[in-house]
Amino acid sequence: MLVALTREASPRVILTVRSSELPTHKGQIAFPGGSLEPGETPTQAALREAWEEVGLPPGAAQVLGELDDVFTPVGFHVTPVLARIPAGLPLVRTPEVAQIICPTLAELRALTVLRETRRLPDGTPVPLYRYPWQGHDIWGMTARVLHDLLTQGPAET
Repeated sequence: MLVALTREASPRVILTVRSSELPTHKGQIAFPGGSLEPGETPTQAALREAWEEVGLPPGAAQVLGELDDVFTPVGFHVTPVLARIPAGLPLVRTPEVAQIICPTLAELRALTVLRETRRLPDGTPVPLYRYPWQGHDIWGMTARVLHDLLTQGPAET
């Protein structure tokens, strides 16, 4: 998955609302991303998926590195890739995406975050977060990555 932040005074994060036509995770908020293809690194997959889902040219992203791996209660393992992109870059909604939303980090930090705990199959506790933003419910793995970014990641600039 690509965690893309715009390069501006109040950075925005690129999120998608998944199409209701998809077989899984319909209507959920997600970072651009998907499965690794054979021989791909997490960074290559994140850049490819961002191009396929929102038309983000791979060369426009300055990759800063990988964030901590995320494991979900249902068994997904994801490596988020952090990148900076130019502000105002035109993004294109593709059939996989119902909407592209771009909240600022400041807006997300100002929200009242809801938290609960679930357990991985091995019993490890996993915090779950919900960010209610402008009529959208950002939850699950997306909210976990956002929470880590907002609490441990870069400051506003």
